[in-house]
Amino acid sequence: MASCKKDNYDMPDGIITGALVDAQTNGPLELSENGNNGNGNSVVRMWVDNPSKYPAPANYDLAINQDGTFTNSTVFAEKYKVFPVGQSGPWQWLANDTAKITVNSRQTTNVTFKVAPFFYISKPTVTDSTVTFTVTKSTVATVTNNLSNSNNLLILINNFNRVDANICSNGPGNYYQNRWQYTVTNAILGTPYTPSAGTTPGGQTYSFSFANMHLPKGTYYLRVAIFGSGSNGKFNYSPIVQIKL
Repeated sequence: MASCKKDNYDMPDGIITGALVDAQTNGPLELSENGNNGNGNSVVRMWVDNPSKYPAPANYDLAINQDGTFTNSTVFAEKYKVFPVGQSGPWQWLANDTAKITVNSRQTTNVTFKVAPFFYISKPTVTDSTVTFTVTKSTVATVTNNLSNSNNLLILINNFNRVDANICSNGPGNYYQNRWQYTVTNAILGTPYTPSAGTTPGGQTYSFSFANMHLPKGTYYLRVAIFGSGSNGKFNYSPIVQIKL
């Protein structure tokens, strides 16, 4: 019977924390829950920066939280190159310069990257079956980004305070609808906007109403999402607001 060799490396116990920070406001971002943005994730990627030991390092990805922060407490002590993955979220990375860091055992290393969200959505105000908000474009991002896609605006509702396009997937035609979709253009930018009529995936028009949820009166959570022609299919979001229906 062969014996097992003892592993000759220490367990990963280094800690990395950080954030994607809004370059325009220096504040947090408004992303989807658990890093899920539209059909993909915002990602910060790490590569081991030790070519003699690891000539072809594997990707080590860190998912981004709703506010742009990230953390991992099981990182091997090593030197790393760290960078946001372009087109992984609804933002443009401005510096485009990889950070070089050293993660030590049982110590915390912090790294921050400035990004420009493609769009901003104000905190929605809700009255009866009307939702009003203002959408603006980033003045920092250099990506050409217009509101020219179909069904590029969403109103999303959930019965607990996790709200994004993946979680709220019951669109028009579902009995328990929690997702309303609209097609908007650049004409809405910069002024308060109140959606009224939306369109189904088949192109049929419907009226916006909370009654479409077919749920009892109570406390719910609402959020607005939008993406443009240069948003890589990823949504920028409004803050989550609590509503009573």
